[in-house]
Amino acid sequence: MNPAEFVFIFMVLMTAAGALITVLSGSVIYAMLGLVTTMFGIAGLYVYLNAPFLAMMQILIYVGAITILIAFAIMLAGPFYKRPREWTTTGKLVASLIVSLFSVSLFFKLLMKTSWGEGKEVFAVTTKEIGRALFDRYALPFELISLLIVVSIIGAIMLALLSKGEK
Repeated sequence: MNPAEFVFIFMVLMTAAGALITVLSGSVIYAMLGLVTTMFGIAGLYVYLNAPFLAMMQILIYVGAITILIAFAIMLAGPFYKRPREWTTTGKLVASLIVSLFSVSLFFKLLMKTSWGEGKEVFAVTTKEIGRALFDRYALPFELISLLIVVSIIGAIMLALLSKGEK
């Protein structure tokens, strides 16, 4: 086994473990940490697939922005919120493992059926060209998205302050 295969297997296991932690944890905070682990694992898979731009966008958007929004939602709900105990029963754990094994087996069955053949011409776009397009051609949508994120953060802070004052 060469180092690249070892890194790939590690990233797949990290992604799967994070997903299981997200789904099976009894605490919302642990579920969020599992989601962060899953998103980092997916970013690692993008690096393995030689797509560094997608890996960085995965980290910036999902691990960064989406996780912060989820953290604000947890702040609004209260960090000590726990799922009902019946959610984490043994039967549901067994059912989730059966569904996971079925999904993995279906994935490998489709992987083995696919004829991979030779790849077509490489679509070569550099990170510099993408950055240039974001700041030249698509500057307005880029700024509107950043404005939307700022408004969302301010709104979450205001909701947290208002809900804290009511208690």
